Amino acid sequence: MKLIVMLLGTVSILTILSGAIVFFGASKGDKIRSFWFFAAAIFATFWMSSIMFFMAAKPEKIDTIGWHVNWTFVSAILIDVAFLGYTAWRQKYGKPMIFFFLIYGLIISALILFKPDLLYEEILLQNTGNSVKLCIGPLYFAYNAFFALIVPAIVIAFLRQYFKSSSKRKKGSDLVIAISFGISSLLTLIFNLVFPLFDRWELIWIGPLALAVTIIAFYYSILRFRSLNLSSIWLKIFSYIVIIASIAIIYMIIFYVIFAALFRGSTPSAEVILLNFILILIFISLMPAMNTSMMYIRSLISGPKTEKGDK
Repeated sequence: MKLIVMLLGTVSILTILSGAIVFFGASKGDKIRSFWFFAAAIFATFWMSSIMFFMAAKPEKIDTIGWHVNWTFVSAILIDVAFLGYTAWRQKYGKPMIFFFLIYGLIISALILFKPDLLYEEILLQNTGNSVKLCIGPLYFAYNAFFALIVPAIVIAFLRQYFKSSSKRKKGSDLVIAISFGISSLLTLIFNLVFPLFDRWELIWIGPLALAVTIIAFYYSILRFRSLNLSSIWLKIFSYIVIIASIAIIYMIIFYVIFAALFRGSTPSAEVILLNFILILIFISLMPAMNTSMMYIRSLISGPKTEKGDK
């Protein structure tokens, strides 16, 4: 659980920074699309953070956790509306479709925020794992129907652009993002919508981490296919953040697994995980200086170049 909370926090930081960099670094011609991506990143950060707080909440937090539960449901809606805006805004039927899903999503969101008892009956915070007792009624079906409609709409919008475009660069970008979004959405639908229906809440962290696949694919599409025009300095910053976050996530998982194996199933404390997280960030930050030092040492080992006339 401690590792999952740390991973969710790391992916949240990666997500919001990625959105901000894309928005502020995009050219004027891509400002609208970059705005939609930034909006998706903001709501995704709310979604991940709300799930993180919910999973880490202790029984004494029962009076305040309701806000995070409500925003877990609401922010998931707004993420997909923003993603639809990113892909369909310039298409012929894009704006009416975005407007329809925005109104649909806002109505459901308002009901969840002001009448949450229509969606769930009770929040259970237990040492064995936190859960929510869902209320299987009209709002629940309307909530699920929203995702059953908008996720295929987003994928179809990407694929429609793919088949209509004559540019190999744009076709490659649309295909990469469509596949990554489809994978992330499928995992999210399974572990964050279907599993909770059977009172299985312990795996809801998979959806937020799966969203990182879309973020990385989006970064790759910018880097490889120039899906958005980012200045070189902003692209370098984006690359640095993605690489650092990816290394930190992989390192924390490896450390956690090795620790559990060496100490026979016991898990490191949150303080130990946080300390290792900080140390790996420091190490990564020092790598450029280390590379420069190694190049200097290699030059000394090789010795000075022999010039003509030297004996």
